[in-house]
Amino acid sequence: MTVSTVSEVAVHEAAHCVAALRHGIRILHASVDGSVTLEPPGNCLEQGRHHGAVAIGYAVVALSGQAAAPNTGMSKSDQQLLEHSVFLGSWADDPDDMRRALSALAAHFVLDHREEIGKLALVLHQRGSMSGTEVEELLGSVRK
Repeated sequence: MTVSTVSEVAVHEAAHCVAALRHGIRILHASVDGSVTLEPPGNCLEQGRHHGAVAIGYAVVALSGQAAAPNTGMSKSDQQLLEHSVFLGSWADDPDDMRRALSALAAHFVLDHREEIGKLALVLHQRGSMSGTEVEELLGSVRK
């Protein structure tokens, strides 16, 4: 099986996972049924991370799925996560301007992490679902 034979949903969800982990957001569960469960943002804030950094991280996670697999679009949960991240960031800029800027960040992120996304997508496609620990272990091995 190659990355080209993997479902777009697996690529979409894998991109969410890679973006989350690379932004310090813990994954609880990932599935090809179209869902990735993340740790709530409050946990990151309690660890002393700045609201803006956490907000950008969650926005890139929300937008990376569509950036990796454009035909999949954004789910309602992706849109909701993006809205919450914009609110969390409390940016004074126009929300549409922020979305365009954050979309550019997500697209760049996906290009920089295409290999990791592809490897995770293959495994996720084969297994159907993975725990956050399994995702972390797989991606940890990809970086070495």
